[in-house]
Amino acid sequence: MKLCSVPPVTASLIATTEPILHIAPVSSAWKTDAPSNVVFLSPTLTKQALLLQIALLRPSTMIIGDQAIDADIIEQWRTSHPFGDLSLLRRGTSLDKVRLDLCASSHIRVVNTPGINAPHVAAYIAHWLTLSDGSIPGEVCVLGYGNVGKALVKLLLERDPTVQIKVLARSGQATDCDARVAFVADWPQALEEADAVAICVSLNEESAHRIDRSLIQCLRKHARLVCVSKPDVFSDDALQVMAAADGIQLILDYGPATLEAFRLRTQMLGCSTDAWRRPATLTSQAATTEACNSDLDYAVSVQLSLMALRGLVRRKLAHSLTIPTEPAGADAPRVSVIGSGINGLFQAVMLRLANYQVTVYGVTQSMTAAPTYCEHLFPENQRLSVECNRAGDELCEKLVMDNPSLERAAEAGRIDVSRLEALLERSGVHFLPQCPSPTQIAELSRDHVVVAITQEEDEISIVYRGAYHRIVAGVAHVGDATRGLVWASLIQELTLAN
Repeated sequence: MKLCSVPPVTASLIATTEPILHIAPVSSAWKTDAPSNVVFLSPTLTKQALLLQIALLRPSTMIIGDQAIDADIIEQWRTSHPFGDLSLLRRGTSLDKVRLDLCASSHIRVVNTPGINAPHVAAYIAHWLTLSDGSIPGEVCVLGYGNVGKALVKLLLERDPTVQIKVLARSGQATDCDARVAFVADWPQALEEADAVAICVSLNEESAHRIDRSLIQCLRKHARLVCVSKPDVFSDDALQVMAAADGIQLILDYGPATLEAFRLRTQMLGCSTDAWRRPATLTSQAATTEACNSDLDYAVSVQLSLMALRGLVRRKLAHSLTIPTEPAGADAPRVSVIGSGINGLFQAVMLRLANYQVTVYGVTQSMTAAPTYCEHLFPENQRLSVECNRAGDELCEKLVMDNPSLERAAEAGRIDVSRLEALLERSGVHFLPQCPSPTQIAELSRDHVVVAITQEEDEISIVYRGAYHRIVAGVAHVGDATRGLVWASLIQELTLAN
């Protein structure tokens, strides 16, 4: 699954939030494109250094990888940021190193991104299962049928039409109807005579130390095990048996801290991994490719933008949206809006509420605005599209409620453009029919901020001193949707902040 680049609207929403600490791996693209309030720190940062950074930066959100979030970190975080919402984003799936109980009692919201890296991890497993001649083994055993297991089965079936796959799955998980896939619920049955094994079970009470000596002895003499589960899935005696085996090969992939703990464990057992008859291969590569990092950062950025969107709407709903009845003072800052239609009017509303002198360029069409619920901001994430539409509806309801003259025309969430334009004219907003050329826009932007709405390319930019800063892009019919009031609120906050 290759997700697209993070859209400008996502980064723009995130820019309205408090500081964010990113202490996980990161793609080069997101490190370049992320707004300045995202502070990137090394994933190998020591605990003491992290405590110091939390105290100094007082972040509202932390993005983590495989780090432990213990009582000390949670206490320091809440002490440094005693009020307001705090969010912990796990860039990945496992939350076993996070004290969820203390997060709950400290009112810290915890979110993870399950399934995002599954196709990449599945590709890694398939690579290590591939034989020297480039073929897939005729029979493959897959332990676990979560996101990674399902992605792996799908990949193997696509690569080899003759492969036979035996899957260890819980009751109710067996949904694949392909005749080449057999589901079993019994561990010995799954591993009996297996020589190509993918281990991708979640570590829990049932699976911890479940692969023991007897199960290893069920395998064929030259079995290859590719494990992306936490190594605690193996019992001590299983590790000792594998260490002494002539033909069994283990490839184990996980984060560096987990692998180091595994090395220490084998040393204490007297079977250090580098001393096995067939040394184990330990890697941290399954979920560290640039493509995987990009997908994970995309998922994280969407979660961050959803949080930012809720905060943005909450702030706007807490204040009046009543359009002033008098023009702004002569010494008020100026702003120009380039673009006609309802979206230009929404921009004028929010900027006038921020006490700007506003000029709108372009003929306003006589039309109504209604939400376009079924359209998407970008196809990979429908949830953000739905939330933006819902936010736009809430803001439009508030706008109508605070401006009674609009209410008579506000049927089924629709706003009459001519009535809104009349309120803005009374408020001192100037409407000029001509649209300035790119050269004229650049000249205007040397004196004050310009908001440029480009209908043909569906984007909104802030232009200042000749430079275009894309805020929203790739939004179908950006000028027709009530979510245009969301973009106007976003532009208002960014303009005031910068």
